[in-house]
Amino acid sequence: MIKGIQRIIVVVLALYSVACAADRDDRARLLGPFREKLHRVVFTKHFDMGGSHYAYTDAVSDEDILNPGGVKKEFNFKPGSSLCMLSLDEGLNVWETTLIHDDNGVIRDPDVSYDGKRILFAWKKSARDDDYHLYEMDVATRSVRQLTFGKGVADYEGIYLPDGNIMFSSTRCFQNVDCWHVSACNMFLMDGDGKFMRRIGFDQVHSNYPQVHPGSGAVTYTRWEYNDRGQIYPQPLFQMHPNGAHQQEFYGNTSYFPTSILHARGIPGTQKVLAILSGHHTPQKGKLAIIDPSLGREETVGVTLVAPEVKPKGLIRIDQYGQKGDQWQYPYPLDENNYLVTFRPNGAKHFGIYFMNRKGERVLLAEDPTVSCNQPIPLAPRPKPPQVGYPIDWRKTTGTFTVKDIYSGPGLKGVARGTVKKLRVVALDFMATDIGRKHGPSAISDLAAWDVKVVLGETPVHEDGSAAFEVPARTPVYFQAIDGNGHVVQTMRSWSTLMPGETFSCVGCHAYDSSAASAKANTLALQKGVAKLQPFYDVSGRGFSFPKTIQPILDAKCVKCHSGVDAPAPDLRATPVWDEKARKLWNKSYNALVSTGRAARPANDTSQVTGTIDEHSRYVNWIGRWSVPTPIPPYSHGSSRSPLVKILAKGHHGVKMTQEELDKIACWIDLAVPHSGTWTEGMMADDEAVYLRVRKLRDVWQREEAANINKMLEKAN
Repeated sequence: MIKGIQRIIVVVLALYSVACAADRDDRARLLGPFREKLHRVVFTKHFDMGGSHYAYTDAVSDEDILNPGGVKKEFNFKPGSSLCMLSLDEGLNVWETTLIHDDNGVIRDPDVSYDGKRILFAWKKSARDDDYHLYEMDVATRSVRQLTFGKGVADYEGIYLPDGNIMFSSTRCFQNVDCWHVSACNMFLMDGDGKFMRRIGFDQVHSNYPQVHPGSGAVTYTRWEYNDRGQIYPQPLFQMHPNGAHQQEFYGNTSYFPTSILHARGIPGTQKVLAILSGHHTPQKGKLAIIDPSLGREETVGVTLVAPEVKPKGLIRIDQYGQKGDQWQYPYPLDENNYLVTFRPNGAKHFGIYFMNRKGERVLLAEDPTVSCNQPIPLAPRPKPPQVGYPIDWRKTTGTFTVKDIYSGPGLKGVARGTVKKLRVVALDFMATDIGRKHGPSAISDLAAWDVKVVLGETPVHEDGSAAFEVPARTPVYFQAIDGNGHVVQTMRSWSTLMPGETFSCVGCHAYDSSAASAKANTLALQKGVAKLQPFYDVSGRGFSFPKTIQPILDAKCVKCHSGVDAPAPDLRATPVWDEKARKLWNKSYNALVSTGRAARPANDTSQVTGTIDEHSRYVNWIGRWSVPTPIPPYSHGSSRSPLVKILAKGHHGVKMTQEELDKIACWIDLAVPHSGTWTEGMMADDEAVYLRVRKLRDVWQREEAANINKMLEKAN
């Protein structure tokens, strides 16, 4: 009996020895070629961040204090964190060193300078008495200095740029997500000492996780957007030059899939990225994938899941994509086939740091039984990427768009040449803060337009389909193609922003090309010179307001008959009507035109899945707030499809509208029927006070930013 047990023990030990030898062999095979790159790796330990949707990880501690009376924001914070370093010795053994530990705070988002001598990171030192700000550690001395400061703002996801500047995400934009009770973050820029801080992203809601692509030198980042379309699916990957110029799509801006592209990093020696494919109402985790935009920029065409390698197929329309099974975060590609990753095997409680290859073979490098290990990045010098040198001029206040041929893109497929007479340029004014609506943040329409819309003006489209025009710099704008009747042919359901002095060239409608060849194309527009925008009557330069722009037309031409009670419907009087859900006063006429005959929409509506493009009442048709993310046909919505416009154009009961009146009504419909021209229009006094309190914080920051830019220019001179 005893001898039998002894034989079993000998066999088990032999098998264990063989397994260990095999493990050592695999470890040497996988890690050996990268021993120098992985000699030292910086990483963090912190809780798994996330809120009600993918983007909310800033956990600002005191914005409720700064805005008493406003709705309570989401707060996601669990103290206890470390900045760590793992070392890989000659024998491929791993040693862990704690660089900073904080029982009360959280350290996140490490980045390493190009010379390998400094570590940039974000640190929030307490739950309620501090916010995330950027710090820098000198690796040799371990000394730490703070770079950014301020109460009620979060600075995080900082990266070193090749020119010595630092780009980062920040809530200093003082904006709120349109569809929920959370703050938004945009992209900011400063020098290596924290000076000359200025905003370079002017986006509707969140833009996250900037990274310099080692192949192109461009900065990739995730941009969540839903101008005139549904909010769940468009979390595409964007790119820009390190100075903020040429902000444009990298992948997925007009597709259902990937639902969200997170934590993307460029793969050395390629134009591809390694990224996490995730969902919308999810934390920041999901599946590991390589994205190759040279294969196409929409849906699954340029996407390959890796570890193991699988090519996704078919139509994928999933809000909470990629949340089952093995989970990944924060990949760092060593090359196209080998990566450092934050990984949590299916069933595990916490994430760990792994070396992993394209096949899914892996080696565990760091783990902690009490908390996740995250965000690995080699602590070593690395070559600087190509310096993308696109000139901008911070002394200027404008930029220039050029369109080579508006008919060349798919957006106007089937539209006869000569149909589009002009482009309307519309600026977006994004919400500063939530005033406490029960069913979501503040509103400027009855579930139609998301944001305040400012018609800046119009510019002619020439016979060859070209246009060239000047717009305010650092302002989010979008375009509408307008026909000879003043009706929208096609709408840009995104936005574009130019840096001061920048020129950006589009090939056509939904066809972008920022190449010098397109910018210098010998079009009629460029021959005639860059045009200043022509005013759109007296509407230009202010938010489009139904009470101020449309109601006077109704008062002059319609209310005499359509005056309520026994008069013919609809009631077109300006009588204010309280909307409890919106916490706003709507004009009765607005309700009558927008709501009469309109189908009821369920509270949990997901019409962007079912393919809805427009919404309509008995009188008007407009682009749906939850319209599809994919491209839509020309003339699929708007004034050209609105019964009200047809009735008025014919002359209703002998009432003759002027061309100006018809144009304004068509414009209102084509802007997705906004009611309010400012965020406070229609607010009660107590709500207005709450809103203006934060709006003034934005004003204070903008004055500070203007001073920063002046100091930067003085230094340059």
